[in-house]
Amino acid sequence: MLRRLISAALSLVGLAVVAYVWFFVPLGQRTLHEHALRIAATEPAQELGSEARDATERVVEHVEDEWRSRYGADAGVTPR
Repeated sequence: MLRRLISAALSLVGLAVVAYVWFFVPLGQRTLHEHALRIAATEPAQELGSEARDATERVVEHVEDEWRSRYGADAGVTPR
């Protein structure tokens, strides 16, 4: 019990350190958070996000179709 409590506390401390570095420690002129936001705003990143969203939708449709073919149309899959 005590070991799990210490492990959880150390995990929280580690998470706090990572969050502090991510938001407050500058790497060059900007923090990691600011760098990530600038990268995400680029056209290639936007295109990647769009393609990932499309691929996700195709996977969801495939899984729903498989579910319906195995368990029937009324087996708990709600249409989107």
